[in-house]
Amino acid sequence: MSENEKMPTDAGAPAETTAAPTDSSTPAETAASATPAAAEPSAAEQRGEAIGERLASLEAEEKAAAATPEGEKADRKKHVGVIVAAVVFAVLLIGAGVAYSVLAPAADNKQIEVTGTDAVQETEVDAADDTGDGNGTNAATTPAPDFTMADADGATLTLADFKGKPVLLNFWASWCGPCQSEMPDIQTAWKEHGTDVEFVIVNMTGMNGETEQSAKAFLADAGYTFPCYFDANNSAATAFGVSSIPQTYLINAEGNIIGAYMGAMDASVIAQGIDMLTGEADEAAQ
Repeated sequence: MSENEKMPTDAGAPAETTAAPTDSSTPAETAASATPAAAEPSAAEQRGEAIGERLASLEAEEKAAAATPEGEKADRKKHVGVIVAAVVFAVLLIGAGVAYSVLAPAADNKQIEVTGTDAVQETEVDAADDTGDGNGTNAATTPAPDFTMADADGATLTLADFKGKPVLLNFWASWCGPCQSEMPDIQTAWKEHGTDVEFVIVNMTGMNGETEQSAKAFLADAGYTFPCYFDANNSAATAFGVSSIPQTYLINAEGNIIGAYMGAMDASVIAQGIDMLTGEADEAAQ
């Protein structure tokens, strides 16, 4: 056979066109080399697993202990303690509700709690107890702080100008509802006792937008004729520390505060204050 002749190929058998692999690795080893190695668990994961195992161990121990007679007894005590605590809390809650229902109406009806049977809080002490130091605990020798004010005509005067007669000093504003409610009784008391007691009714001009014009308009519309004064420069508010109104102070003829009332007065409260002022004046005259 010449070099140009070729052996005929079998049509049914495909010709081999690739060389056999020379790598001796097994298929399993090949697959393993293609898969990345699993990452080592982090320190946080290891701690989490340890904690989880510990909790599971403690839970198993508690269940085992609860299954013993001693564990059942301790569990019953625990439940009894919870029940007792719940009952005590319920009793306290009911008691608080009862106390609120009794005390809340009293607090709403009276803005300040006054000891004793008097509606007006007396500040004077007995002469035998007078130490003469003039501090807040010894009001008998504590003079009322002085301040300046203006009358309806614009003239300036001071609280000390009224010394020599007892004074009912009241702080108010036209926008104040409680102040408005006590005005009719103040008007009546002034008509009855205006010659014996000085009624110094001071408008808190400038407080929350109060103006002399609005105060005068309110008095005129309601027909009130008692003397009114105006604290235009905040002298009275500063001297008496007025932060809420109405407030009323009873000042004797010597200029000492003998009583006070915080909140709206009614006719009986004003009458009691007048009795305190005129009674002391009668004693001084004797």
